[in-house]
Amino acid sequence: KLKEPFKGLFTQGMVCHETYKDERDNWLFPYEVEKNSSGTVLKKNDKTTVKVGSPEAMSKSKKNVIDPEEMIKSYGADAVRWFILSDSPPEKEILWSNNGLIAANKFLQKLYNLNDEIINRKNQRGSEKVEKELKITFNNYLNKINNLIDNFSLNVVVASIYEIYSLLTKYIKLNVSNATLREILKDVFVILIPFVPHLSHECLSQLTNEKKFIWPKVSTSLLKDQKVRMAVQINGKTRSIIEIKNDSEEKLVNDECKKIKNLTNYFNDKKIKKTIFVKNKIINYILE
Repeated sequence: KLKEPFKGLFTQGMVCHETYKDERDNWLFPYEVEKNSSGTVLKKNDKTTVKVGSPEAMSKSKKNVIDPEEMIKSYGADAVRWFILSDSPPEKEILWSNNGLIAANKFLQKLYNLNDEIINRKNQRGSEKVEKELKITFNNYLNKINNLIDNFSLNVVVASIYEIYSLLTKYIKLNVSNATLREILKDVFVILIPFVPHLSHECLSQLTNEKKFIWPKVSTSLLKDQKVRMAVQINGKTRSIIEIKNDSEEKLVNDECKKIKNLTNYFNDKKIKKTIFVKNKIINYILE
């Protein structure tokens, strides 16, 4: 008896597009219509008004299709993949947008330019404190991305890559060594191989002489060093926000709260009836 070569089936959503009809009720392809300055959709060849229908799954019968070869020829396969992955959760429908594709293409160009900028950056002595901040933040993103991929939340992975790009463009101006930037950027492009393989391999070939790449590992020690923001509540109302080391125990959080001057007034002549502590989230003091 044959067994399926996978444990389960994940059904993806359909790619959708608006439908168009001319005044004679004939279906029109997207390339046959245009919008004028007032936003009215017109037929290109005779400028007659076009009826725009709700987005539906692409089908040849209704002509609401996009030629993938034309898109790949104009923007590249990576940009098409990136836009489709970024638009919505994979289980939901995707509304095709040329503007979205153009934006995806521009962002991938930014990644390529960042790679070039780091390769040609003048080296400088790195600050141990600044570099550790960068490594902790990136390690947190890596841990998050691993969990997102396991849950098929690929559009959120794309959003995280946008944030990592912003992170690197910030730290490239700070006291960070080229070696640290190149190592993190290498990990970024390894993560991107399943998403944009052509761009990733091209950038990796410029960034390193390595030929084989292993998925970057999450550092558990850096996760422990990461700081989180916790809400300090009195009788359910947030009175302060503290920044504390990740996974700190209740005693340590209590000690930090005692150092906050504006909280001491709430505790005057009052006993703590109960403490509700949720690690990395909140500490709530219920007073009598």
